[in-house]
Amino acid sequence: MGLYSGTASYVRYKIIDTPPDQIKEFVLQRLKDFAFRDLDPGSLSEKAIGWVSAENMASIHFDDMHFVKEPYLVFSLRIDTRRIHAMTMKAALLREELKLKKATGRELLRKKEKEDLREQVRQSLVKKSLPLPTVYDVCWNYARDTVLFFSCSNSANDEFTQFFYRSFELKLMRLAPTGLAQQVWHEDRQPLDLRRISESLSYGP
Repeated sequence: MGLYSGTASYVRYKIIDTPPDQIKEFVLQRLKDFAFRDLDPGSLSEKAIGWVSAENMASIHFDDMHFVKEPYLVFSLRIDTRRIHAMTMKAALLREELKLKKATGRELLRKKEKEDLREQVRQSLVKKSLPLPTVYDVCWNYARDTVLFFSCSNSANDEFTQFFYRSFELKLMRLAPTGLAQQVWHEDRQPLDLRRISESLSYGP
């Protein structure tokens, strides 16, 4: 579930590098530079990744500051993946093997022939398959240098942290509950209030 849904799951990060002073203008330019681009239907690429509007997954036109929701920067990460179902691949490969056996008049195919045929079938299916889009919301509190990524999937978080660094050249550190407790203590220099820490974990960035 995402930022605009009734319920949401997210992972919290801390930016451990120093962001530029003109943060909104900087992010705007980087969102443009690393905006999502559709997969070329005729290509063999199996994945496309980039930033889109959190309000419309089809919108990649970052030509204004619509993503600024003071003191937050809100946008989404879109990942389109072409996946070939195992049974689809198996059926297509068996069909092509039968054709090759008939053409060569042999009952058995050589190992190299099977490998080449498998790759040909895979490439053909990749070109024909429609990409499956997945969208993850991002909420960046630039006043506190914290980022919420709205997915708890390990693979999605790996994709996000790598692409975030590639886009903004800022490293993220995943915050565990103990790290959040230390952050609360560091900000207030007060005795740890477990109730306040619990509220921080549950509601706010």
